[in-house]
Amino acid sequence: MRRIIVDASVLLAGLFKEGVVRDILLNFEDAEFLAPSYIREEVERHIQDVVSRTGKPEATVRAVLDDLFAAIDLVPPEAYSGSMEEARGLARSARAFGDEDYIALALALDAPVWTLDRDFRRTSAIKTLPTSEIEQAE
Repeated sequence: MRRIIVDASVLLAGLFKEGVVRDILLNFEDAEFLAPSYIREEVERHIQDVVSRTGKPEATVRAVLDDLFAAIDLVPPEAYSGSMEEARGLARSARAFGDEDYIALALALDAPVWTLDRDFRRTSAIKTLPTSEIEQAE
């Protein structure tokens, strides 16, 4: 089974609308989706924006978020702390500020990052996956 690191941009896209991202997270069986545990805090900072922009009740947005999180294994920082120093340097050089945990997890697991954020693509040390590539593998 293929391991794929999920970036917060993917979860937010799944919250904003039904579609491919949500379908992949909830139904794709050939991958193990993982994310740094702090992704919860990162996504939580955007909940009110999702509620106001979608017009959906907060309870509905949170229910969808719970479903999406059920499809992702959250990894504690201790599991990738050995890669954090290298990840900080890569994030700094790619101007991917705030993405250190995702990069460290990708390095530690030798896994690609599924992201909608261009910052990750500026480092060749990790592979990134666009949604279209995962969708084609379904």
